[in-house]
Amino acid sequence: MSEDYSERRKHRRIKLEFEVSLTIKETGKVFKGTTMNLSAGGMSVILDEFIPLGKNLLLSFKVQSGLAFSGISAKVVRSSDIDDRFIYGLEFLNMPKEGMENINSIADVIFFIKKIKLFSIITDEEALFLKNVGTDVDYAEGAIIFNEGADGDAFYAVINGKVRISKKSNIDDTNEEVLALIREGEFFGEMALFDEGLRTANAAAHTSCKLFTITADQFNELIKTNHKLAIKVLLGFIRTLSKRLKSMNQEMVDLLFSEAALNDMK
Repeated sequence: MSEDYSERRKHRRIKLEFEVSLTIKETGKVFKGTTMNLSAGGMSVILDEFIPLGKNLLLSFKVQSGLAFSGISAKVVRSSDIDDRFIYGLEFLNMPKEGMENINSIADVIFFIKKIKLFSIITDEEALFLKNVGTDVDYAEGAIIFNEGADGDAFYAVINGKVRISKKSNIDDTNEEVLALIREGEFFGEMALFDEGLRTANAAAHTSCKLFTITADQFNELIKTNHKLAIKVLLGFIRTLSKRLKSMNQEMVDLLFSEAALNDMK
């Protein structure tokens, strides 16, 4: 493995599948392959034909709408075979700086989405799809995200920072009871995706934070356009809600036993 190829491993790799056209510079012979993963430094490609190590290629491929590449020089730096097919590690030789930045940006998006516990089981391709469904929002410390009694119309996940969930503890709203601090990778407000009720608590930025949000309308559209991904998200909600209920039930049991013990002591 070359030093340059080892160096490219510093770039975050993502597992995306798309078609890539490979042309051998020496002969002009063209192959069609499918990517297995991609980084700003290179890609892994699977195809039926054998290509010797060290061959120089020209690549053309489209990562997603609005991000296509043509005439990218690459070198075959590793190869293996599986089930009569060949897997090649390709090192980019002339990827433009803007292209590298665009690929790194996509990799960062996928990384941040999958940091959210709810989305940890989805694939990189699904994470990219989901990112294009929702929206990133930045909040300064102390900023109001929503107030108790407001219409619930969106779900939020914390990419970084902390969010404070609270209720006013007296009639004149001067005292605040903090119910929870939502940290990186956690989510809140999910019931807004399933009913049109009012918010039952306040949410504010406890620190400056970046949130990923999906509205009820966006989630309904996700169900129509990618029901497999929507089901994974729903299963994530169900698992999390189940854990919360178990925790609440245990707290109630502990409270009942504590009260019973106090009564026995009287």
